[in-house]
Amino acid sequence: MNARIAPIRTPLALASLVLLAACGSLAPPVPVAQPGLPATFNAAAPTEAPPPPPAPAAHAWDTFFTDPGLRQVVGLALSGNRPLRASAAAVERARVLLQVVRAPTLPEIEANASTGRQRNAGATTGTASVGLSLSAWEIDLFNRLGDLRDAALLRFEAQQETQRAAQLSLVAETAAAWLQVAATRQQLTLAEALRDSQQRTLALTQRQYDAGAVSGLQLARAQAAFEAARGNAVSAVTAARQARLALELLAGQPVPEAWLPRAQADVASALPTVPEGLPATVLLQRPDLRAAERALAATSLDIGAARAERFPRITLTAAAGRRSSDLEGLVSNGSGFWSLLPQLELPLFDAGLRAARADAAVVAQRAAVAQYEAALQAAFRDVADALAVREGLQERLAAQRAQVEAADRSLRLAEASYRAGAASQLDLLDAQRQQAASQQGLVALRLLEQVNRVTLLRALGGGWPPGAGT
Repeated sequence: MNARIAPIRTPLALASLVLLAACGSLAPPVPVAQPGLPATFNAAAPTEAPPPPPAPAAHAWDTFFTDPGLRQVVGLALSGNRPLRASAAAVERARVLLQVVRAPTLPEIEANASTGRQRNAGATTGTASVGLSLSAWEIDLFNRLGDLRDAALLRFEAQQETQRAAQLSLVAETAAAWLQVAATRQQLTLAEALRDSQQRTLALTQRQYDAGAVSGLQLARAQAAFEAARGNAVSAVTAARQARLALELLAGQPVPEAWLPRAQADVASALPTVPEGLPATVLLQRPDLRAAERALAATSLDIGAARAERFPRITLTAAAGRRSSDLEGLVSNGSGFWSLLPQLELPLFDAGLRAARADAAVVAQRAAVAQYEAALQAAFRDVADALAVREGLQERLAAQRAQVEAADRSLRLAEASYRAGAASQLDLLDAQRQQAASQQGLVALRLLEQVNRVTLLRALGGGWPPGAGT
């Protein structure tokens, strides 16, 4: 139940309105999240609280990728991806709705005009008036409307950060799909090379069989090895097509051939090297964490607005204009009028409704703190997992390259020995399989290392600050 007090008409009361309007917000400070994370991704010492946000990242996606084709494909995805368009529309809708929350903080002034005639007891009279009116504008005691406006602004900014997170995810997924295209094309090249090698071996074995130098068993083995290699080559063609279709699905449209990598070797320098010893503060530039941070700050303002509802509220209604007995006399013979009607609304009894709203806002803030801390921990794990995968990758790549070189030498020696009759057919087929397997392993390991860089780009929020790492 609300108690309404009669209009306030004294100058002292009007002066009191001005003083009351200067009251500050009742919103509490934003709580400091304490996720209990180490200061760096390879340290065990926890931090008391997250440090200030770092400088903006040195590498945006368009400078992070050095390959011009990859940059073109990423730009194509950002402009043509349908889910991202829906995310952008949600941000625009939030921008429009923000104005709905801002509007009550300013007075609503209306212009009005009226004219009419009436007959009473044989006499006809006319009236005409024109004026301006201000309808029930709330004087923002205790910054209730201001807190609501600022909370809406923070949530709009959180929506913007969420949309940036969607953009970053799309960039990372597109880059990974582009790298997958390069890997599948490289695997196709290797599969076709193995097929051709097995075909030459089959032709040689066929000639030897025709000359009676080898048995039918050896010919059958060569035939089986060739058919297996031919089937693998067909599968590699399918994998390459599927990889391209997946990339075009992310881009939302066909990707020109000129923007696609020809082979995996062409993208060796497409990505920069990730620095070592990255500080955990790099996480604070992630758009999803920035969104959670703004959502947490908005809960403090929600508490302030809920608390302010339990205090008196003052509204102001005013009007001014001119009135005349006829329309022509508004300017010459009209009389001016004005009115000022402040009203005080004091909540007396509401069955605990306003108190419950304030308590609910406090509980919502606790949930927002927990969500922010959980988001920090998840972000830390994303980076830590990517760095854990990265550990030893260079050594594994070096070992795989050495294995490929050894397999190449083994194959050359086996081919020469087989032609000279010093090696069996099984030795040759085994050398061919080992050489193909070692090259395929190198392709897969290269892809893992390249996608790992993209994963770190995404996990770190788009890059790292200048001078990060050691």
